Amino acid sequence: MIEERDELVDRAARALSAMSPVKAGAVARVLMAVRASKVRPQPAWKRSVRWLEDASVSARAAGMLVAASLVVGFVLRGTVDVAGYSTQALSETPVALQTISDAGAESRGVPVAMVFELANAKSVAVVGDFNGWDPAATPMQRVGEDGPWSATLLAKPGRHTYAFLVDGSTLVADPLAAKATSPDFGGDASVMMVRTP
Repeated sequence: MIEERDELVDRAARALSAMSPVKAGAVARVLMAVRASKVRPQPAWKRSVRWLEDASVSARAAGMLVAASLVVGFVLRGTVDVAGYSTQALSETPVALQTISDAGAESRGVPVAMVFELANAKSVAVVGDFNGWDPAATPMQRVGEDGPWSATLLAKPGRHTYAFLVDGSTLVADPLAAKATSPDFGGDASVMMVRTP
């Protein structure tokens, strides 16, 4: 087998072998200097700049900023009660509100969103056993000019029967809900199951 030698490798080997040997004490001093520079605490301004450059901290800081701005927005808008003053936005809410401090979860009303699609109706209300079949208790509002009718009502957890009162005279069962015969309604009504929050 013929052994080939590279001239460039030979020149590099000769140059490296001509270098003077390194003293062991010099290597130790260099390593100690490197260790000392890593242990030395950085000034506060350098640490704060590195904290800002860290992407995970920036995401947390952005999240905290968004949460703080939401709280400030709710306070300024009047949806959150500050220092015992009553809020204006709660009094304008069409849904009946009740205090929940002493009431158990089973006796509290749960907000339920109702939607009914009927383009040619002039007025729609939700009637059911949760509001005593009262047409004035839960009127629905049209979304847009030709959109669906919607309302939010409070119903206690459990099984409820209901219907939609169209134009003050026609009772219509919800086409999207299960049907059941209701003694209060006198015919087929829709069934709604409300769960404890």
